[in-house]
Amino acid sequence: MNFKKKKTFSIILAALFTALIAVFAQIPPSTHEFPITLQTFAIALCGFTLSLKYSLASIVTYILLGAAGAPVFSGFCGGIHHVTGPAGGFILGFPIFVLFCSLFEKRKNNFFKIFMGILGIIIMYILGIIYYALVTSTPYWTAIVMYAPVFLKDVASCVLAFFVGQVLKKRIKLLYK
Repeated sequence: MNFKKKKTFSIILAALFTALIAVFAQIPPSTHEFPITLQTFAIALCGFTLSLKYSLASIVTYILLGAAGAPVFSGFCGGIHHVTGPAGGFILGFPIFVLFCSLFEKRKNNFFKIFMGILGIIIMYILGIIYYALVTSTPYWTAIVMYAPVFLKDVASCVLAFFVGQVLKKRIKLLYK
């Protein structure tokens, strides 16, 4: 595949991952104040599958679409108020999370790659919890306890996304040839 076709293919993949993140943000339907969805799985999958450049492009596009009002956030919501509201710290932490998932794609050590993805989740949660506590005037420890079960689900999602991403990368490389 020549350079121009490969670049076009990569842009299409980034757009597809933007759509995938939007779809996984709706699974399962969330009725809680803080959404419990498969969105972090899709973000990690994007980071573990695409290059750093295209995974960041995908997640930034997702955030901009949601901020502009497209119903891509959990519960088919959109609007800047979701970025500035209680969950805004998590949304703003998505690029950091995807950065950590894709930054070391060339390294051979799979354990290190998974560790970096989990480190990205930890940083995203630190930002999200601090932001949530400030916006809602909730004590930090209350916010930490409130988000702890979701954190464990997101760590498991990250590990699973790594292995699914490895399979996807192999399949995508076959399409490049």
